Amino acid sequence: MFRIFCDFDGTITQRDTIVFLTERLGGGAHLRNEIFEQITRGQLSVFDAIARELATVTAGWKEAAALLRREVPLDPTFPDFVAWCRKEGHPVEVVSSGLEPVVRMFVGHLDIPFHAHPVDFREDGWVYRRDPERDKVAVLRRAPRDAPVVFIGDGTSDVSAIPWVDWLFAKDYLAEHCRRLGIPFCEFGSFLDVRQKLESWG
Repeated sequence: MFRIFCDFDGTITQRDTIVFLTERLGGGAHLRNEIFEQITRGQLSVFDAIARELATVTAGWKEAAALLRREVPLDPTFPDFVAWCRKEGHPVEVVSSGLEPVVRMFVGHLDIPFHAHPVDFREDGWVYRRDPERDKVAVLRRAPRDAPVVFIGDGTSDVSAIPWVDWLFAKDYLAEHCRRLGIPFCEFGSFLDVRQKLESWG
């Protein structure tokens, strides 16, 4: 058995929903690029960055949700991956630094546990309400150690998970970070790649 924890934005979805919302309904690509640079230089925490980005989004939830459904695809291999994990007895949980209603909209129908943060949809800018108990590190620290812990991710917010996992699957920024620091990881393109690797280990 493996205990599998999976990031949401840019991992389960093919685009990061917070980046998408900021660029399309908020401060724009220039602001997002500025904030990303501050994160990578260690000048801004991931949580503060998300709060700053979402504070520029003034659209209502219905408008934002419709746009997300229309333009942000789910990785088509993820539902089959969840079904395979269920069949093989590998518990799967989604751990996101993003927004609870967004995660619920995309994966709620799959009936798997997920951890994400509340948000208030205000007309003068969305208010991100981080709940420390839902942070990736907090969830991973609480995980039973009765099986190897697997983490699957792609972005800046996933770096914090590295010390708490036994097997790391990474792509995009997270893979570059691991290569730069010599951290062992398995690169993946889709959840089919993850499944095949786990099958080979099983």
